[in-house]
Amino acid sequence: MHFNKMKRWTAFALSGVMAFSMAGCGKEEEQKGKTAKEETTTEESTQKKVQEDAPDYVDGKVSLPDDFENMIYPLEALMVEAASKGYSYYSEESDGDEADSFWFSMAVLTSLMNDYVRDVTVDTDDDYLYVSEDTAVLYASVLYDAIAQGNLEFPELQDDDTYAAYRDEDECYGFRAGDIGTMEGHITECEEDGNDYILTAELRDADTHDVYGEYKITLTSNSYDGEEDNPFAYAVSEFEVLEGDTWEEAPEATTEEEEEDTEEDTEEMVESTESTEKVTATSEEDDETKANTISQSEALKLAKEYYGEDAEYAYKDMVTVGDYEYYNFSVEGEDVSSTDVLVSTNGQDVIGGIQNDDGSWSFDQ
Repeated sequence: MHFNKMKRWTAFALSGVMAFSMAGCGKEEEQKGKTAKEETTTEESTQKKVQEDAPDYVDGKVSLPDDFENMIYPLEALMVEAASKGYSYYSEESDGDEADSFWFSMAVLTSLMNDYVRDVTVDTDDDYLYVSEDTAVLYASVLYDAIAQGNLEFPELQDDDTYAAYRDEDECYGFRAGDIGTMEGHITECEEDGNDYILTAELRDADTHDVYGEYKITLTSNSYDGEEDNPFAYAVSEFEVLEGDTWEEAPEATTEEEEEDTEEDTEEMVESTESTEKVTATSEEDDETKANTISQSEALKLAKEYYGEDAEYAYKDMVTVGDYEYYNFSVEGEDVSSTDVLVSTNGQDVIGGIQNDDGSWSFDQ
C-alpha cells in the first residue's frame, strides 16, 4: 500500500563557501598566480559540493528556509492535485464541487508521509490508510493554513466520496492510497516576504523532465497546536497556478487497485495511466463554454443513468470525438454491452461504446 515511485531523499545542508586570501604583496608574481588558481579551484570545488548537498527537488542555487525538510510532501500533494483535478486551491470561497480537491490532496499527502516520513496509520485495508482525527487535522493544517487559523473547516464528506472515508467506531479518517507515478515537485525560487516565504515550484516528470505545471506558493509558520507531533515547520497559506498554456498533460496518479489491474472500484484517485487517447484541456475556453461545462462528479451521475446504478463505473480519462470532448467512464455489469460510457462536457450527450484498437469508437445504436 505504498507509492512505487522511489525518490532519492538527501538531507538539506548547504555548506558555506570558504574564502582564501590572496598571497602577500611580497610574493613573487608566479606565486600570486599559483595562489589565485588554487583559490579558484577550491571555490569551484566547494560550490560543486553545495550543489551536490542540496536536495534533488531544488535547484542548487535556491536557498530554502530552515527546517524545510518535510514540506516538500504537502507542496507536492497540492501540485499533483492542481495538475490532476484542475481545481483552484481549496479555500473559504470554494464550492461543494471543489471539496474533492481537499480530500484528494489529503489522500496524496497521507500516502507520501506514510511512505517517506513516518507510518502513523491506525489501520489499513485494500483501499484506505486510516489515521486519527488529530493526524488528519495536522495534515489539513499544513496544506491549508486557514484550517489552523480557524477560518476554514473540513468540507462535508459524502458517503460515496472518492478519496476519503470516516469510521465512526474509532473516529478515524481513511484516505485512499495511490501512486503519483513519475510526477515530482521541484523548487526553482524562494524569496523571503516578511515572516513568510514565497516559492516558485514546478511539477515535472522524473523521467522525461516535462513540466506539467508551475506554481507560486506562500509558506507561513505552522500554527497547528494539536496533540500530534508536528513534523512540519511551515504551512501553505496561498497556492496559485501561474499563467502558461504550454504545459504538457500530467500523467495520471493511480489507486492501488488500478496498479493491480482489478479496476473493480468505481472510485479512482485520478485518470488511468493506461489511457489510449489523451487530450489536453485547453486553457483558452471562453466564458460561455466554461459556464456550460459540467464537473466530473456531475458527469458520473449522468453516466450511471445510462446502464443504471447496478453497473460499476470508473472514471478513465477525457477523450475527443469529432469536435467535442467527453468524460470517459469504464462500465461493467450484467446486460452491459459496452466497455465505456462517454458524457459530453456540456452534459447533453451520453453514449455507450467500445474503443477499437486503432483508437476509433464503435457506439451503441
